[in-house]
Amino acid sequence: MSIAGKKTLDMRQISLRMPADVYQEYLAVAQSRGVDLSAVLNWSLVEMLPVLLLRRAEHAAAMLRAVGVNLPQTTGAGPDPQATLDRMNAVIQQLQDVAAKLAREMGGGERRQAG
Repeated sequence: MSIAGKKTLDMRQISLRMPADVYQEYLAVAQSRGVDLSAVLNWSLVEMLPVLLLRRAEHAAAMLRAVGVNLPQTTGAGPDPQATLDRMNAVIQQLQDVAAKLAREMGGGERRQAG
């Protein structure tokens, strides 16, 4: 199959350490499939990526909830409406930043799976 005209993925070489018994298990899987160890590790990492992104988003949401604990709990604007508004705008901006980053990363994952 020709790859002319197709955009290739930007690859990075990494080095890692893992327990010897885990290494042997991954190596056995790779050998049984007739591929090298890096192919099995790449496959494992890509499969796990959505779970990791979800956990990171959940963590970010928990951190934002923790920030929200310090917001006034009254129905009114509180003693300093401008400070409350500034705080709310900061929380909204953080939420938008997290959502944009997650959207970019999920979009990149869909492109990788489609290729």
